[in-house]
Amino acid sequence: MNCESCGAPVSRMGRSGRYFCDYCSRLAVATPLQNSEDGLVLTGTSSETSCLTCDDTHLEIGSLGTYPVLGCRHCQGVLLNRAAFAKLIRERRESYDGPERTGEFDPALDGPRDHHSRLTCPKCCLSMDSFFYAGPGRVAIDSCGRCENVWLDCGEIASITEAPGLR
Repeated sequence: MNCESCGAPVSRMGRSGRYFCDYCSRLAVATPLQNSEDGLVLTGTSSETSCLTCDDTHLEIGSLGTYPVLGCRHCQGVLLNRAAFAKLIRERRESYDGPERTGEFDPALDGPRDHHSRLTCPKCCLSMDSFFYAGPGRVAIDSCGRCENVWLDCGEIASITEAPGLR
């Protein structure tokens, strides 16, 4: 996303859900990607971090609600801090009032990655752990214990949010 006033790239500003132009100091509100199941908002401002699952794609600065993330416009995967992930899931589950949904799940396709296909943490360059999320939603997530980064594929946040169970 570029500034409507001067055209310069915008960056994340605090927890307000608004973005800030470093060049002319104008505030902007970004809108979610039209086809995003998780409500991913991307600014169009590329980061130095490559997408963990797409070849030759850089993650963009973005957000999920008021939580800053790096996201991929192509696969809609997101990289965020483990503490932010926990808070985001808690808030979304508490505020969700739609129908509970248990999505289709094939452990062979949707389960943890095996040791040959594990993702590499973009911060420390070590293999991320891939495991079934211990909460609701029957999803497998990727996490770096050292850097506390979490990678979520498209739709995994929605699956956790809409899953049956204690809210």
